[in-house]
Amino acid sequence: MKELESWFEALSKVGALPEGGYYRGSYTSEEVEIQRLLSGWMEKSGLSVNRDAAGNLWGKAEGESEQALPIVTGSHIDSVRGGGNYDGILGVLGGLAAVKSLLETYGRPRIPMEVVAFTGEEGSRFSIGLMGSHAVAGSLDQASLSEKRDAKGVSIADAMASVGLDAGCIGQAVRKKLGAYLELHIEQGPVLEQAGLSVGIVDSIIGTQQFRVAFHGEAGHAGTVPMANRKDPMVCAARAIARFPDIARGSGDGVITVGRIWAHPDAENVIPGQVCFTVDLRHPIESVKQEMAAAVKAVCEEESCLGREGITWTPFPNNLATGMDPALSGLLENACKQLGYPCRRMSSGAGHDTMNMAKLGKVGMMFIPCKGGRSHCPEESASMEDISKGVEALKAGLYKLAYEDVLHLDEP
Repeated sequence: MKELESWFEALSKVGALPEGGYYRGSYTSEEVEIQRLLSGWMEKSGLSVNRDAAGNLWGKAEGESEQALPIVTGSHIDSVRGGGNYDGILGVLGGLAAVKSLLETYGRPRIPMEVVAFTGEEGSRFSIGLMGSHAVAGSLDQASLSEKRDAKGVSIADAMASVGLDAGCIGQAVRKKLGAYLELHIEQGPVLEQAGLSVGIVDSIIGTQQFRVAFHGEAGHAGTVPMANRKDPMVCAARAIARFPDIARGSGDGVITVGRIWAHPDAENVIPGQVCFTVDLRHPIESVKQEMAAAVKAVCEEESCLGREGITWTPFPNNLATGMDPALSGLLENACKQLGYPCRRMSSGAGHDTMNMAKLGKVGMMFIPCKGGRSHCPEESASMEDISKGVEALKAGLYKLAYEDVLHLDEP
């Protein structure tokens, strides 16, 4: 695993922030540099490399079968601002290490294998989560892309053009079907570490829904408009947000997060005319998640200082709760047992590209622990011992799928 460790070390030099952590946004120079490094490692590992129309990077090992759908492994390479060097990156580098080892040990597989590095999973630049895998699955709302801007006002089209991509061609990234998809990821929570386990087998991924909410009011001078005469959208938004925890608690297992909030015109001595914030809803049951969304919208309308017309509600793509394929989960669990790695079944409270890949074929997912259960922060880390065990379990699963063809993909 020395080579794998060196890959992590090389990527740790890309996108580092002075205040700690990393930022690797979609269609940035940092992402281009990561793809350059990955392309070189993929080629040296015996894979043919291409970047699709959405900006996802693929490395492929041809199989003996010309008709079989490929076995794919990977994850994403973008990060949140101030994130760590393992979220997403683990699945890409670990997947590449597993595929390289298989090719070196067993030669050409019966079923083709691919390693993918998705762009835009976090949505940290353009507020479209899972963007790269949505494009591959054909579930990306292309009509809405023209409206998206980053914090500096750069459009998706201009950002893509800056790295040699054409937003008008993003539909060409669609894949119709895959044989199977396996993703290795850090847990991003404390369960495995507290249990003293190195591997978790994911049963399901919680459903997510995100919105951008705008409260409209009347801008004015901070010193001259009496409190009784104000229509202050900041006060209205604050009252609404304060009611969200009760909605989440009432749902049972749901959570609601307001991760961003900003005002216009954003000045200390001005009553804002508009206040915007994001809402992230999660629940394992889709119908309950939709009830939560309806309740949040109703609360916003109730608290608006201009009534229902004073709210603009912009939904982002809805990610349904996703169950893993039972056969693949069992295959990964058996691989762990044969390797002598105690493991447990668990659900994922975070969304992953696996959710979109489930639209194209069977999916399976594994977690390894991260220190303190922390992620999306500079302190995010994972031990090489746990990483190695995760890669070995992934490698064993890929061997069953690509060399033994346990899914019978090479049959008419």
